Amino acid sequence: LLAMATLLGFSRLLNYAANNCLRRMAPTVICKQYYPALRLSEIPIAEYRTAKLPWMRQIPDYQTEIQEWNEEREKICTDVTNEINNQIAMDNTGRMFAIVQVCGKQFKVTEHDIIIIEGFWPPNIGDRLKLEKVLLVGSKDFTLIGRPILNRELVSIDATVIEKTLSHTKTRFRFRPRKQYRLYRIQHTMLRINSISINGNINEKKEVEGLDRVY
Repeated sequence: LLAMATLLGFSRLLNYAANNCLRRMAPTVICKQYYPALRLSEIPIAEYRTAKLPWMRQIPDYQTEIQEWNEEREKICTDVTNEINNQIAMDNTGRMFAIVQVCGKQFKVTEHDIIIIEGFWPPNIGDRLKLEKVLLVGSKDFTLIGRPILNRELVSIDATVIEKTLSHTKTRFRFRPRKQYRLYRIQHTMLRINSISINGNINEKKEVEGLDRVY
C-alpha cells in the first residue's frame, strides 16, 4: 500500500512538472515539435540545376535575326525551279512515284501499281478516281514535298477500281463458345494507279484556285 501511494505521488509530481514546462513554451515551438508536417513545409525547395551538359545544344534565342535572302540563294532557287519546269514541259521526268493517303493509310505508288484498300469502300468496279491527298511526288532528279499535301491542281493521280473481293480467312484466337465468330474475312478493294502527272509549272501561282470544284 505504501509503495502504491509513493508511485501515485511521483506520477502526479511528474505530470505537474510537465504541464508547467509546456505552458512556458511558445505555441509555435509546440507546433513545430508535435506537427512534423509544418516543419516539412518550411524546408526550402532545391532549385533546378542550371548547368548545361556538354552534349546539349545551345537553346536558340527567340529574338535571333533571320538571315536575309541574298542574290546568290535566289539565283540557285531560280535555276533549280527552271530546270524542273523544263523537264516537266519536255516530259523528261521519267517514271515518277508518289505518296498518297487513302482511307487513313499512306501508300507509296508508281504507275500501274495495285494497292489494296481494306474494309468497306463505296466505289464500284470500273469507277475512275482522282486521288487528291498527295503528300509527295518525286522522280530521279527532283522531289516535291507537300505541307502537308500538294496542291490538287498541281498533281494528278488517276486510278481505277479493278476488283472488289474478300481477304483470306482469318482466325480470332479469343474463343467464345457457340458464337460462330472465330473465322472472318475482310472486304478488299483493288485499286490500280493509271498515271501520275504534274500539271503546269511548279512555281506558278494562280490568282484564284478551286473554281472548278464544288464543295
